[in-house]
Amino acid sequence: MIGFAEIIRSVYGSWLLACGKPSGMQWFDSTPGGVLRSFWGPALVLPGVLVLQALDGTFEEANLGFALASQLIAFVIGCTAFPLVVAQICDQIGRSQNYSRYLTVYNWSAIIQISALLPVSLLAWLMPGTPMALLSLIVTVGLLFYQAYLARVALGVTYLAAGLLVTLDLLIGTLVQTAADRIAG
Repeated sequence: MIGFAEIIRSVYGSWLLACGKPSGMQWFDSTPGGVLRSFWGPALVLPGVLVLQALDGTFEEANLGFALASQLIAFVIGCTAFPLVVAQICDQIGRSQNYSRYLTVYNWSAIIQISALLPVSLLAWLMPGTPMALLSLIVTVGLLFYQAYLARVALGVTYLAAGLLVTLDLLIGTLVQTAADRIAG
C-alpha cells in the first residue's frame, strides 16, 4: 500500500519538474517498491480520465457497461505498454540505469497532467468555441513539452530522443484508444 506522504512528495516533485526545476527528481522513490507504488499515479487520475472520455462522447452511443469495460482495459494496457517498450529502448540506448526513475516520474506526472487538462476540457465543453479550443491546444502542447522534459531529465537523453519518446507514447496511446473505441462500438 502507499502512504499519503509518498503521494504528496511525488506530486510535489512532479510540480517542481513542471516548473522546470530538475531538483524535483529528489522527491521520487525510484526503488523497485517505489516504481510499483508509482502506478498509483495513473490509478488516482482514472476518474479524471473517464470524465475526459465522457466529455468526448466515448460513452454516448455504446452499451455503457461494455464501453466502460473496454476503456478500463485500454487504460491498463496504456499504463503498461509504453513502460514495457521504453524498458527495451533504455536497454538499447544504454540508459537502463535511469529507467526506474523515469518510470516513477512518468507515472506520477499523470496527476499534474490531468490537473491541467481536466479544467480546460470542462471549460471547453461548457463554452465551446475558438478561444477554448485554442486554450485546450496550448495546454496540450505544453503537456507534451512537459513529458519531453521529464524524459530528458529522468533519462538523461537529448531533446531529440525525449521528443521521440513522447511521440512513441502518443502513437501507442492512440493505437490502444482506437482499438478500445472500435471494440466498444
